[in-house]
Parts: sequence; C-alpha cells; structure tokens
Amino acid sequence: GKVYTISRGSLKPRNVKFNKTPHDYELNLGRDAEVEFCGEDKKIKHQLFDFKPINAIQDMPVETYVDIIGVVQSIEPISEIISSRTKKEHKKRVIRLCDTSNAGIDLTLWNEKAVEFDEKVLPTGAILAAKGLRVGDFSGRSLSSGFTSAFQINPELPEATKLHQWYQTTQGQGVTSLSASGGGGRGPSRRITIGDIQELRQNLDETKAEYFDLKATLIFCRKYEFDRPPWYEACPSDSCNKKVMQVDEGQYRCEKCDKIYPGRSLRYILSMMVADEDGHQWVTAFNTEAEAILGKTAEQLNEYVMNGDEESFNRTLQEPNLKEFVFGCRAKIDMNNEEQQIRVNLTKATPMDPLQEAKTLLDKIAKYDDL
Repeated sequence: GKVYTISRGSLKPRNVKFNKTPHDYELNLGRDAEVEFCGEDKKIKHQLFDFKPINAIQDMPVETYVDIIGVVQSIEPISEIISSRTKKEHKKRVIRLCDTSNAGIDLTLWNEKAVEFDEKVLPTGAILAAKGLRVGDFSGRSLSSGFTSAFQINPELPEATKLHQWYQTTQGQGVTSLSASGGGGRGPSRRITIGDIQELRQNLDETKAEYFDLKATLIFCRKYEFDRPPWYEACPSDSCNKKVMQVDEGQYRCEKCDKIYPGRSLRYILSMMVADEDGHQWVTAFNTEAEAILGKTAEQLNEYVMNGDEESFNRTLQEPNLKEFVFGCRAKIDMNNEEQQIRVNLTKATPMDPLQEAKTLLDKIAKYDDL
C-alpha cells in the first residue's frame, strides 16, 4: 500500500525475455531518476495474484510464468547440488502442492527460499500462494521459483478459505500429480498395496525413489527404551536439523554449522510396522509425520523420560496401534550389510476418513463402469 512519485524515468515496451508480467510496457529508471515516498494507501492491495488451477498447468507451454495457490502435501529436506555450468553450489527444496482441481505438482525452491521455507514454516496443510513461478517439463510438469517470485503463507484470501475447507474434508486424497517420479521429482500420488512395493524394485536404485500412497493399519511402533528413545538431539537452526554433540552443560555443537548452541531440539525417527490385506512393511516416520501419528512432540515425550514415567511413555507409543492411516510414502533402495533392501519413509500420515475413503472407492468403481 505504499505510494511513490517517480520522475525522469523512461517508458518502453517490456522486454518479454526478462519481464514476465502481463503488462505491455515497463518503466526503466536510470541514474537521473527520482523516487519519492508519498505515504500509504490502505485501499491498495499489497499483492495481486492471477491464480490458475494446478490441473491447467499440464497444458501450459514450458517457460510460462504462473500464479498458483495450493495446500502443502509434503516437503522434502533441503539438499545441495553443484551447477554443471557455473560449478557453484545451490540449495534446493522440493514441495508438493495440491488444490481443488484434484491435481498436485512439485515446486522447487532455490537457495534463500529453500532455507527459509522449511517444515516449520510450511507444515503439511499450510496454504501457499505463489506468484511468478516458472513452468518446467522436468519429470512431467513442475514449477520452479525465481528471483522475482513472491510468496504468502496462509493468506487472508477467499481462495485460501475455499482451499482450506476442501483440504479439511479430503486431506488431499485422490489427487493426481503432474510431476513424474525420478530425477528428484515426485510421481503421481497413486494408491498401491504393500504387496506392490517389492515390484517397485526394478524402478529403484540408490539415487532414484518412488512415491505413492498406502492405506494401511499401524500394527505397532518398535519397542523403545528410555536410554534409546525414538528421537535424536538436533541442531536448533531451522535450516539445518543435523545431529549435534553435547560439549558442555547446556552447550551443543553442530559440525555442519560449525557453531556451538545454548540448546538443541529433539526430532523423531520413529520405526513402525504397518499392514494391509497384501502384507506388512516396516516404515520410518520422521518428525512431522511422527508428531501427526503420536499426537505429541518429541519434547513432550521426553518429559516422561526425564520424570521416569515409563507407563506414559509406552502408552503414547501404543496409542496409535491398530488405527488406519493413509500414508504418503517414499521408497528407495538402501544397502544393509551389502544387501539391497527397500527402505520406505513416510512423507505424510493422515488418519483414514471413512467418508472420503468411500468417495475414493466410488470414483474407482465409476472408472470401471466407463470401460
């Protein structure tokens, strides 16, 4: 809502190579230009969006720039890559978004944005409005942030309210992703059974993963003792979360950050057995997913350990037993004692909604009726 007067600028047709706005002209400011702040006008919106449904991106040309609003389905840990062209290191983070068009897509954030938007800032279910994302064709259709991209989290917009209500009802079940699996992208959010997991082996290696949904019953969490609880002491920095070592009373050192912090955070690594009509499978839930399953943070569970309350500790770990969930899963080949094994990590954990599950089954039946 800030207002300025601008003088001694030059008006010319926009350079479509660099200016991705819908306007025909652009204002260039040289050394002689003058910009003066006049005050604020609260009637002026801070940011204007031209939202497009995610399913429409499938037909958009590559290099198109688009505004979207979506629900965060899952968020990957930050990773680092080396540019083959510049040989510089870049940070990246992939976020899966979905919307009421029943479509999902991968959004890759780079560098500062990849560090800023972690799972604390963008938890599962958060609404993200994004402006100026570039459409790519890497692993199907994907989106990428750029220098001019702008973001709003849980904005006060009618579209956000509608999207929140939709997600509260559906939990994003039945969404089809435009981003194919492999190469760092996420595959379609397809539903499989545990019996299908071993058949994925031919598509996997130590660098390639498969993504899928799994409706299963949580049988039990692995037995954990007080001296070996299901969490680790992590760096308190939002952009790190690596394991730390205690160097003194209340002092913890992070090797990655090369810093000593006056505290640490606790983050889950929870192993559990799940089963469906086709078999059973060990899976691993990390912090966000484990909190959704147990209903308590690692810090809260640690209070039982500190107080010697073994009964409450065990009861919390047993509470989700025999409950049904729809799990988002990431499967990858892992080497264990020189043997290849499929490791399955959770990317989301949603309690099974009978009403939504019935709708999903009816949709599948309808597809057979159309054959």
